[in-house]
Amino acid sequence: MMRNSRVWALGLGAFVFTWVAVAEAQPISNIGSVTAVQRQANVMRAGRVEVEVVKLGGPVLFKDFYETKTESKLKLLFQDDSVLSLGQNTRLRITENIYDPGKNRRSTVLNLIHGTTRALVGKVFTGAGSKFEIHTPTAAAAARGTYFIVWTTIENGQTITGVVNIGETGRVVVTNLSPKIQGEVELGRHQYTMVDADSPPTPAATMDAGLMQSLVASTQVDDQVADNIPTGMELPGADISMDIDPPQQVEPGQAQKPEPDSGDTALAEVELQGDATDFPSTPPIFEQPGDRMGGGAPATSSLSTTVIFPDAP
Repeated sequence: MMRNSRVWALGLGAFVFTWVAVAEAQPISNIGSVTAVQRQANVMRAGRVEVEVVKLGGPVLFKDFYETKTESKLKLLFQDDSVLSLGQNTRLRITENIYDPGKNRRSTVLNLIHGTTRALVGKVFTGAGSKFEIHTPTAAAAARGTYFIVWTTIENGQTITGVVNIGETGRVVVTNLSPKIQGEVELGRHQYTMVDADSPPTPAATMDAGLMQSLVASTQVDDQVADNIPTGMELPGADISMDIDPPQQVEPGQAQKPEPDSGDTALAEVELQGDATDFPSTPPIFEQPGDRMGGGAPATSSLSTTVIFPDAP
């Protein structure tokens, strides 16, 4: 009896070891792809200790930990068509991702440790447990089919979170990350709130247009095409943002927008952005030739000319 017990125990131990080995060997699921990299961004994969350089067109994996440096930006496209853009000096981890289109379910939770991120959540999933949330050290922002920006700042040594709804439709519900602090704020079009560690979100207020443009510009990075990488720029993380211009479609007879002043970088990024859901710039007004009198008709003046013909020989 004792011998049989030992054999059973050894068999169980071998089974557990085999199961663990198989479980660890299973690859982390691919949940999206990298559609743009400006300068160098890093990623740490789940279960690994080494830091990798983010590659344009590379996979986005569950539990990825992304980091951008100064003047670095990153854009990720998820399988559910959600788009995430990271501004400079940002650290973010994907902590939850469940996508089941058959059950109309999507559950995504992103942990913004610090920095600025913009999320476009166009689709609304009605399946049980569906959500799209961004968590920070002080706040939780839940999207309801909209376009929003979350950022963190430090004041008096404490982290404060800001959330603004930059979409034209949909809403964002914001709470304190701590369940002990009750109260939530619902943000409508162009409204924002601030959240510190010890208080519920501030009442929703309309954000100043200039500040909102600055936040949009800080997270703007145009999509890039891997096939268009110039020779010599194929190295992972190489800065191709200044070498590849996104394709621009111009309708016949449509005037192209003039280049903005190079001194206004933030405005330039907003005006040259490719997303139709961002804030469009006002088309330039061209002066009509000869229309300088304010009356709408070209200004004219009379001219007399005397022609003298020589006498015939």
